Amino acid sequence: MTDQSLAMTSLPKEIEAHYQQGQESERLARDRGELERLRTQAILARNLPPPPATIFDVGGAAGVYAFPLAKQSYQVHLIDPVELHLRQARNRSRKAMPAGWPFRTAAPTPFFF
Repeated sequence: MTDQSLAMTSLPKEIEAHYQQGQESERLARDRGELERLRTQAILARNLPPPPATIFDVGGAAGVYAFPLAKQSYQVHLIDPVELHLRQARNRSRKAMPAGWPFRTAAPTPFFF
């Protein structure tokens, strides 16, 4: 059994099928999703401790919140049960984040610490 199949077995099949479509990485960049993203970022800005601090983005999908936080000097650990999301985040990290930026993705397991 692969890491992906182990992680995905804990999700209901309809949720797994939805996320395997690969649209989550773009959902918060358009239409009503943009309002959700901007509102969540405002709430995070008001409530997070100042950087440097460690943030665990649990269920963080492809990193829509993790990347801006890492760019603000937070140490960000992205945790998601969907391997596709982690792969998208890793690809984005290689392209968008300079070497040494505080961004990490976790293996797709429910609890790894």
